[in-house]
Amino acid sequence: MGLGDYKKKRRFNRTPEPKGRVAHSKSRNLYVIQKHAASRLHYDVRLELDGTLKSWAVPKGPSLDPAQKRLAVHVEDHPIEYGSFEGVIPEGEYGGGTVMLWDRGTWKPREDAKDTYEKGRLKFHLDGKRLQGSWTLVKMKGRGDETADNWLMIKEHDEHATASPAADPTTHFTTSVATGRSMEDIASQRKKVWSSNREPNKTSGTQASTSTRSAKKPKTIAISPGSLPKAHKTRLPSSFTPQLATLVSQTPEGDDWCHEIKFDGYRLLCFLQNGRVRLETRSGLDWTGKFSTLSGAASTLPLKTAILDGEVMVMRPDGRSDFQALQNLLDGEQGGRLIYQLFDIPYCEGYDLTKTPLIERKQLLKEILSGQDPSSPLRYTEHIHGQGPEVFQNACGLAVEGLISKQVKSPYVQKRSSYWVKSKCIKRQEFVIGGYTDPSGSRKAFGALLLGYYDKGQKLHYAGRVGTGFTQARLHELAQLLQPREVRRISFDSFPSTESRRGIHWVRPDLVAEVEFTDWTSDGILRHPSFQGLREDKPAKEVVRERPVPVGTATERATPSPAPQKTTRRHRTSSIQLSNPQKILYPELRITKEQVAEYYVAVADSILPHISKRPLALVRCPEGHQQGCFFQKHVTDGMPDSIHGVRTKEGDTITTTIYIQDLDGLIGLAQLGVLEIHPWGTRIEHLDTPDRIVFDLDPAPDVKWPQVADAARVMRELLQHLGLKSFLKTTGGKGLHVVVPIEPTLPWDDVKAFTKAIAGGLARHAPARYIDVMTKSKRGGKIFVDYLRNGYGATSVATYSTRARVGAGVSTPIRWEEAADVTPETFTLLTVPGRVKRLKKDPWQGFFAVRQSITPEMRRQAAKLGQ
Repeated sequence: MGLGDYKKKRRFNRTPEPKGRVAHSKSRNLYVIQKHAASRLHYDVRLELDGTLKSWAVPKGPSLDPAQKRLAVHVEDHPIEYGSFEGVIPEGEYGGGTVMLWDRGTWKPREDAKDTYEKGRLKFHLDGKRLQGSWTLVKMKGRGDETADNWLMIKEHDEHATASPAADPTTHFTTSVATGRSMEDIASQRKKVWSSNREPNKTSGTQASTSTRSAKKPKTIAISPGSLPKAHKTRLPSSFTPQLATLVSQTPEGDDWCHEIKFDGYRLLCFLQNGRVRLETRSGLDWTGKFSTLSGAASTLPLKTAILDGEVMVMRPDGRSDFQALQNLLDGEQGGRLIYQLFDIPYCEGYDLTKTPLIERKQLLKEILSGQDPSSPLRYTEHIHGQGPEVFQNACGLAVEGLISKQVKSPYVQKRSSYWVKSKCIKRQEFVIGGYTDPSGSRKAFGALLLGYYDKGQKLHYAGRVGTGFTQARLHELAQLLQPREVRRISFDSFPSTESRRGIHWVRPDLVAEVEFTDWTSDGILRHPSFQGLREDKPAKEVVRERPVPVGTATERATPSPAPQKTTRRHRTSSIQLSNPQKILYPELRITKEQVAEYYVAVADSILPHISKRPLALVRCPEGHQQGCFFQKHVTDGMPDSIHGVRTKEGDTITTTIYIQDLDGLIGLAQLGVLEIHPWGTRIEHLDTPDRIVFDLDPAPDVKWPQVADAARVMRELLQHLGLKSFLKTTGGKGLHVVVPIEPTLPWDDVKAFTKAIAGGLARHAPARYIDVMTKSKRGGKIFVDYLRNGYGATSVATYSTRARVGAGVSTPIRWEEAADVTPETFTLLTVPGRVKRLKKDPWQGFFAVRQSITPEMRRQAAKLGQ
């Protein structure tokens, strides 16, 4: 395109963007991605070719998942100098908004770049600071009179590809590769932004002095709240109630919604009036004195009167909020920094903005905060427009509490409403403390807290006990609060008759605890609760049980839920207690031992039929999958009682091999740090005759996924020709398993000979694609058809087993027609439970009803294949 279009669209006396010229970088193959918050947030991908940067605007940003084909709108060429631009394009100018240099490096074409680019296809390899590996840009066919130059940006299958939500680069990397600044920092430091169309010797000294002054004195901005839609002139209200969000069962979809991270702190309203600042909790408590640093920062804002809404929190080094650290800081302990995340402004400079659309209020707030020094604790809360379910999945992969989703055109209503909804990755809410138990063992002060919640009739319902999450200091502090509150009568209006009352001390129910938990039982009792801290900002009488509702049924005023009723829904529980449940087993995803156990509870009905009463070989990783994993198949001392042993042969020796029967056995494996379960192809009742066979299609590193999927199809057709029905699953790695259920009538040696003949037949008829020997030096570009899983004592990874690998992959059953569309990274510990829940039909439906045997005729036909 050249630079003609680029220059026509810009007024270089008003924008800091470079004029530029057709030129070459030092590397002659520059690659950059710029994160650009214009009218809509997007990512600009730029590749140097013929002296300019060929450019595509990617609305959702690049994805590492080959199954995600991201829209990339081809835009005008940009000058090479643009590859180092980071700053603010003024509003009103073309592309007005904040620009961050998000990634940079070099690129290498995999074909003739000039020729294929003109034909609408560009295959290339990236070597950036954040993105590496192979990619393809391909032009889409236009529809009718469509003028947009739309392409698709697709990640190729290689070692850098992954479908893990936690690995999404757009959520994982949020700062500049050049300066380390966030989008907010860049926006607030616009006077310090490099401007390529000014001469350095005329600006360097001036900009340095301007930056110093702006750090001391807040920026003066022109604020016109009266010009906003539906703004109403009125006095500053003397009292104000914050808007609250309704809990929903799933994140809303569509462009009518924007999504913010749900912070883990205290909700605060900030009232500004003629230089005075007042910070109030949601219940109206004045906490200005508790947060003097925040009130001091707020007093420097360029405002006379306003109401600001936000959440105060302590930020962890990894960017997440930490409620316990906030509690500790309020108690006078050091550690962590206070941040006031501001997300709304319902009143400003004499104008009531509660009826002004949310997106307009947020834009005003962003402009007000743009002049703050980077060291200020006041932060604007960014949002993502649309893409709700995808944003939620990525947020949960980063281990945050959840999302707050808001209708972009909604008013501010001073109550709980359906305009704002919350979806939680981690179940967490407030509970009333109604009692405590005596300590036992080495614990001091008390044993556990008895928790409850109120219903609409203000009856206090029992919700269980919490005995974890306390430090020694917290135990003693709570004991000092609880003892003066002791009462003789039971505090709960409903307390189970089956619950022991020995050692219980009832207390006046006016203390509120924040508790994290995994789920509710059918009887309304918390599962795996963990104490997070006391809530001083919410009255006990307002604590009700939070119940998610579908987005479309959320009402304008959520009412307290009634007491839980018993249902016939089946809930699986285990008696196994986990030691060190918060031990991190997948560091890259922050997945704990407890989460592994919860995964197996969620898929118990699906996995147990494939591993119960089968000899097992295990991969144990008690310190996490990256440290010292080891293989174990024999029963040893200290194992949970739910893990059993069966006598098996190893050469001339008789040994005791592990097997389990039920959920307790499965959770017992999790307690041992087991991250892979490998069963035999037989059950303990008939060890010498297998009842299933497995063909492991194991690709060499340079084999692409479509070739693996095609190999599975070929294997299925071959087995059908022989008269056998087969089923397909991923391995949790890079390959596929074709599984054939059979009647246990033949000995292992005969079955192994049968599978060897089939593997040999494939390798013989297509030697360029398949190989049936393990020699790695001969496997380049081929798929190893591994039949060795079908001998006495041999194993293969279990259906629904996790893998001890980066990304927490899971070996997952799939339908045959899914093979070409999924990738191994699609199925992980984080995504499979949801898949199991959503599926209307089991991909392996009928597996256990299949009655087929390997007949003499099948064995004769297979033997001919291998000749």
